[in-house]
Amino acid sequence: MIRQIIVIAICFTAIVMQAGAQGLYIGLSGGLQGMQYQLQNGQSQQLAGGSLDLGYGFRLGSHWDLLTGINGGVYNTRATLRDGVAFTSYQVDDAGSAFRYSVKTAGYKETQQFFAAGIPLLLQYHTQGKGVQWYFDAGGKVLVPFNTSIQVSAAQLVLSGYYPDFNVEVSNLPKHGFGTINNWNSNATSKLRPAAALSAATGLSFGLSPGTRFYVGVYADYGLTDLKEKNDSMPLVTYSSTGISGVQAGSVLNMPNAGQVTLLSFGLQLRLSFGSARPKTNTTKEPQQPVTDTTGNEQYEAIEGPVVFGHLDETRIPENQKSHLDEVAAIMKQYPAIRISIVGHICDDENEPEDTKVGAERAKSVAQYLRNKGIDGGRMDVSPVSESDVMEPFDPLANYRNRRVVITVKNKK
Repeated sequence: MIRQIIVIAICFTAIVMQAGAQGLYIGLSGGLQGMQYQLQNGQSQQLAGGSLDLGYGFRLGSHWDLLTGINGGVYNTRATLRDGVAFTSYQVDDAGSAFRYSVKTAGYKETQQFFAAGIPLLLQYHTQGKGVQWYFDAGGKVLVPFNTSIQVSAAQLVLSGYYPDFNVEVSNLPKHGFGTINNWNSNATSKLRPAAALSAATGLSFGLSPGTRFYVGVYADYGLTDLKEKNDSMPLVTYSSTGISGVQAGSVLNMPNAGQVTLLSFGLQLRLSFGSARPKTNTTKEPQQPVTDTTGNEQYEAIEGPVVFGHLDETRIPENQKSHLDEVAAIMKQYPAIRISIVGHICDDENEPEDTKVGAERAKSVAQYLRNKGIDGGRMDVSPVSESDVMEPFDPLANYRNRRVVITVKNKK
């Protein structure tokens, strides 16, 4: 199973490297990770565990990302039983006689552990800013558990059998499976099935370099579906007709008195995200040829009108700017020798300066719009400005116009 997870992780990485995603991330989570369930005559509690995440973020807007990937985690739970409670089941001895088998415990404890591979799907909201940002993730994940192991111990076991046909209770025949065992240890297993859980996380991220951020926060996973297979008919401790030394643990997870078993985990989360891992393609620019048609200043002026983005961090083409870009596309179709540069600008707003990535996204949006209108991408050079335009004090209109894309004809006559 571990080998399969490694293969899946490698395949996932190869796929997302070719996808239109904005960032690879790796993460480490740790805290209380385990199962929660109601246990009659006992209790369960989560123990320390951790998870390792590998994923990708897909940008949906200036404040929104979609996160997915694969993770692997270890989950631990402790279950204890109240001393002196009798757990009964019906058994048949080696002579074929039916009896009621009774197990009383003192100091009974189970440590239940399993590993799980998960696929999360989270929607992330984050603030803007070059330095510190606040983020909140919400969504769900599917978990596939494997390698379940259960370590069982008890200070004392008292094993007895009641034969209703003879109205006799046997409690001191060790060679026939009835008697007292002190300082008992054993192990068991239980089948767990895939389950779904709600997931949430929140915290702060810190810009380390362009395209690289470090996240620190808290997380929680809450199970929605039952992890336990329906094999809850085993006794707490098995009956051994050859002697009490042969008894084995059955586990509380395999007994009817354990309720629905769901996932519960919460703790601290660290994550490191990187910019787009898509390799840059080295394209040889065609030598610029002067326009040999009858293009005039009127066409140049029509092309070079700015594309203004009204709202802070807006990257989608505003509806009132599409007619201008339609005209640009029409002129470029009419004059196929025209080449243009597309430069995305940002506004240095005094309350919340725009990230330089916003300028890049604006330029990409304009170029994509023109490509959708049939303009070859080789005729367009796309780039952002390295820093924001100078802010004009007490002039909101001027600062509003700084949020724009500038189109320039590169090979005028």
